[in-house]
Amino acid sequence: MWKSWKFWTVWATLGGLIGIFAFGFTTDPKKVPSPLIGREAPNFQLVNLWNGESVELSTLRGTPVVLNFWASWCVECQQEAHILEVFHKRYGETVPPRVRVLGVAIQDKSEQAQAFARQFNKTYFLGLDNTNGEIAIEYGIYGVPETFFIDPQGKIRFKQIGGVSAELMQEQIDEMLGQG
Repeated sequence: MWKSWKFWTVWATLGGLIGIFAFGFTTDPKKVPSPLIGREAPNFQLVNLWNGESVELSTLRGTPVVLNFWASWCVECQQEAHILEVFHKRYGETVPPRVRVLGVAIQDKSEQAQAFARQFNKTYFLGLDNTNGEIAIEYGIYGVPETFFIDPQGKIRFKQIGGVSAELMQEQIDEMLGQG
């Protein structure tokens, strides 16, 4: 009887470990659900890195917003920099802008964020999260890059953990513009 109990304990433990590993290897860590999806985007004020002008998210209602959290030291942020700029030029430089792209640098210093912006020719609105990281905390950011797609009504429709692709950007923007 004792041997039977040990046998089943060992097999149950092994089965549990196999299940945990299988779940871990088949789950995409970039597909973590956000409790903010479908909710109103937390409002914040962001000061431009270059000229000190500010924008408040709530004033952009009526226009979809791509909100990107990034850092100058982030390799994946460097890889997505061109994609964000292309979509800003395509949708954000129209009059009026069809989509606004906002970049929030977190865990960064102004000088490094500006150097990054120059290096990657970023022309969309870039700001630095305040020293307490309050914007990142409100959005539940735990790494960079993370990007939120906010519809014209101010509701968060999608969150991407990790770098964005051109395909993802186009798909999400089309949906926010009612073309998807």
